[in-house]
Amino acid sequence: MLLKGVKILDMSYLLPGPMCSLFLADLGADVIKIESLSGDHMRYFENVNGKNPYFLALNRNKKSLALNLKTDEGKKIFMKLAKNADVVIEGFRPGKVDALGIGYNAVKKANPKIVYCSITGYGQKGPYKDKAGHDLNYAALSGMLDVMSAEPFVAGVQIADISGALVAAFAIVSSLLYREKNGKGNYIDIGVLDTALSVIGIHVAYQSVSENAGTILSGGKPCYNVYKTKDGKFASLGAIEKKFWLNFCSAVGRKDLMNMQFDGSRNIMKGMQAVFRSKTMKEWIELSSRHDFCCEPVKKINDVIEDDYFKSRKMLIELDGIKQVAMPVAFSQPEKIAYSRSPKLGEHTKGVLKKIGYNDKQIKKLQAKGVVL
Repeated sequence: MLLKGVKILDMSYLLPGPMCSLFLADLGADVIKIESLSGDHMRYFENVNGKNPYFLALNRNKKSLALNLKTDEGKKIFMKLAKNADVVIEGFRPGKVDALGIGYNAVKKANPKIVYCSITGYGQKGPYKDKAGHDLNYAALSGMLDVMSAEPFVAGVQIADISGALVAAFAIVSSLLYREKNGKGNYIDIGVLDTALSVIGIHVAYQSVSENAGTILSGGKPCYNVYKTKDGKFASLGAIEKKFWLNFCSAVGRKDLMNMQFDGSRNIMKGMQAVFRSKTMKEWIELSSRHDFCCEPVKKINDVIEDDYFKSRKMLIELDGIKQVAMPVAFSQPEKIAYSRSPKLGEHTKGVLKKIGYNDKQIKKLQAKGVVL
């Protein structure tokens, strides 16, 4: 595995941090999920037929250590683990880990080469740093919701949180490579609001030189939009390049539209809606296949799960009794990624403690005192 031997302590909850460590765990890193004795809040999200798909999908390939970090013994255990770790991930509000005595400076004294990543909504510095927030708030504040549609809506996909997870994973792996070359650790400050802004970077650039609202990619132009078909389904048209737009115009017999690719005026948009209402989804798929103009159906999630494309790419796995999305990368080495189920709360507490010198009697004492589960 690509990250075999990399030891990670993950103290984060909910989505950004756990998704970050999920990618690293899938690549072979040894991830110990450090939870409070009550567990990650995500464990108690909506249960479906006795299963929590949210938690299960984010925490495979990890071990769970249930640890009370508010106790002196809990902090001692954490520092013992941190001394031999490569990476620490945390998602508390700024200053919390320092108050607990397990922040970057404390860990760095015990382990100078540590890569320590803090993932918060608004970063460690700045006027928003002490505010609470979630994905919807970051999407709103970053302008992401503004560029998605003329009317703001709840996207249903936590794009801001996911951007934080991806950037954090990239930053961690980059820091590990830097350490390999220079022998130095790193402190990483991830503000999810910052990463959300980076996602819409091209929109920011466009707005800085244009007085017009929205961009080509915001759904306000005829060549890049979603249209309702004759049979009430929705088709996505992505004819951004001139050749695809010309192919589309020729295929539907509308040469009058050839110079209107980026004309978002009301009449043009209404005309495009009428064009798409003239054919069924099946007819649009067949037409696009023959004429090559980037038109695809808006699929329901149930259809996606059964799609031959994703099956051929081995993008879906069965784990924990549910379908999960596999690591979305194919490597020549290793050829196959191994997957193990998500951990029960505190499932690996005893095993983790034994590895750092605790015996059964000592562990029972710690459990009785409420230090571990």
